[in-house]
Amino acid sequence: MQPFKWSILSFEQLSKAQLIAILKLRQQVFMLEQNSLYLDIDGEDEHCSHLLVEQDNVLIGYARLAPPASCHPNYPVLGRIVLAKQGRGVGLGEKLIKTGLDTLAKWYPGVAIKISAQQALVPYYQQFGFEEKGEPYDDGGVMHLDMLLLPTR
Repeated sequence: MQPFKWSILSFEQLSKAQLIAILKLRQQVFMLEQNSLYLDIDGEDEHCSHLLVEQDNVLIGYARLAPPASCHPNYPVLGRIVLAKQGRGVGLGEKLIKTGLDTLAKWYPGVAIKISAQQALVPYYQQFGFEEKGEPYDDGGVMHLDMLLLPTR
């Protein structure tokens, strides 16, 4: 088994196979495993960068890196964070989130980073320094809460 291959690609740089793998993984986890029916293809992927973790040419992990004014008017957004079953329980999720956060902080220094956290995962994201903002809301049948990671001084 090969080591993990990490990539950050623009939408234009994604191969057709990578795009299909991303959409398939997001549907597998968000729609089928979590039974959340929503329009995953939201028109924002084209404006975002894509963090991929692959092993043996199979997509294991993914996160969408959205610039300000794409998914939120004021903040970059780390979203669509997802791991395939074989990537869970080995610390890959933490590394995926940290890599996404480090990348967004480098690209947008001094700007808070937003996530839309599933309510059950709020304590997990608080470990990264995220703070709750606003009230819980239903997104595709799963309760979510907006959270911000304020820039370090």
